Amino acid sequence: MYSIVYIMYSKLYKREYTLKLENNLRKFRFEKDEISQQALANAVGVTRLTIHSIETGKFNPSTLLALKIARFFEVNVEEIFYLAEENQS
Repeated sequence: MYSIVYIMYSKLYKREYTLKLENNLRKFRFEKDEISQQALANAVGVTRLTIHSIETGKFNPSTLLALKIARFFEVNVEEIFYLAEENQS
């Protein structure tokens, strides 16, 4: 009986959240003269596929790469990359 009550309590009152890294990279590319993924990749020293994977959320950049991208756009890294809560219930 206890386990059923606990499970129900957990589902109703304990919301589990995870944090996911999201980004505005595509928006920044288009605001900067619609720069292509390839041009950005060349500027920061990675492949076009890496930029595409970051934009689609399939790949999280290293701290170094995130800082290089932010420097390229002349903004703080938090303006491009941010944490978003994802509900796991």
